Amino acid sequence: MIRLVARGLVVLVGITLFLESVAGRQPVTAPDKISVRDKKDGSIKNYEGTLVFAPAGLQVVGPDKKTLAVVSPSDVVKVVPGEMAGVDRGEVLRLVGLEDKKTKADYAAARLGYVDLKKKAGAAPAGSKKYLDFKLSLMASRIADEAAYDEDWSKLGAEAADNWGGFVNDYKTGYEAWYATRAAARIYTEMNKFNDVARTWKPMTKKDSGLPADLLLEAQMQEIDAQIRTRTGAAAAQVAAADLLKTAPAGPAKEKLAVYEAAAKAIAGGDSLAGVKPIEAVIAATKDPTVRAVAFGMLGEIYLTAAPPKPRDAMWAFLWVETVYTADKDEVFKAMCRLAEVFKSQQDDDRVRLYHDKLRRARSNF
Repeated sequence: MIRLVARGLVVLVGITLFLESVAGRQPVTAPDKISVRDKKDGSIKNYEGTLVFAPAGLQVVGPDKKTLAVVSPSDVVKVVPGEMAGVDRGEVLRLVGLEDKKTKADYAAARLGYVDLKKKAGAAPAGSKKYLDFKLSLMASRIADEAAYDEDWSKLGAEAADNWGGFVNDYKTGYEAWYATRAAARIYTEMNKFNDVARTWKPMTKKDSGLPADLLLEAQMQEIDAQIRTRTGAAAAQVAAADLLKTAPAGPAKEKLAVYEAAAKAIAGGDSLAGVKPIEAVIAATKDPTVRAVAFGMLGEIYLTAAPPKPRDAMWAFLWVETVYTADKDEVFKAMCRLAEVFKSQQDDDRVRLYHDKLRRARSNF
């Protein structure tokens, strides 16, 4: 009997060692913790899974491979990795905790921590390195977001935008590339550098970008939007908008493209005000607030490029976006950026300062 028990213990120990060995070679992958902002009420919903681009959009896929939700990339607030092969995950969680404090000093401390982790991650797999590179760019962006204009914001913003551009150059597909593109474009918009905005969106407009159809079209429209605001790119924007109109599905996207085509055609043709009536017709016909936001934004650009310019009319157009048609936070941010420029052109220093403060607060929405 004693021999049988002894043999049983030996077998049990052997099985245990074998299982531990297998587990060591093939660790169980824990799901990521994903926080998403609800579009309707702004509340945060939390999921456990992974983010995957699919034809239907950006999906949160659970451990059982079932789709838990389809979300907008712009509403993903935070992703905490479930596994970080080759990286001290405890240190990663500590740095994420610093980020959650949302102060410039804590973002700077977290950035230094990610720099240190990156130095030690030479043998880590590509996924872990991508996460660290993303975090390094994000911290540079957050530091710039917390900076005021009199704290050398332009220098910090340029550095952050360039970091995002480098990230997209290294990692051309996936949720992170979309986030990085939007972040860089937002910073360049605040710097009034629309040539850089258009250049930033260009890689996302390629059919091999890996984006689902709706996001591909969104990227193409954002490039067109930026081209129109450069003035010199209006002719190319007109051609692109007309081409997309041929295949765009009926609905808000098609209406926005009609607005872009009218604005681009008027500005490129040298008679900006010729675009007012067709855009006002779209405003009157649509019930979609995001279409109206784009339309009033383009009216603002038309008034600024009129001969002579009509800054007061432009101001009212942009104010419609900031105060009434606020469903699209990106359009609201663009409108506030343009209002700052309108007031700067009028040498209204008080309102310029007011809008710089508004923009600084608005950065936390992204």
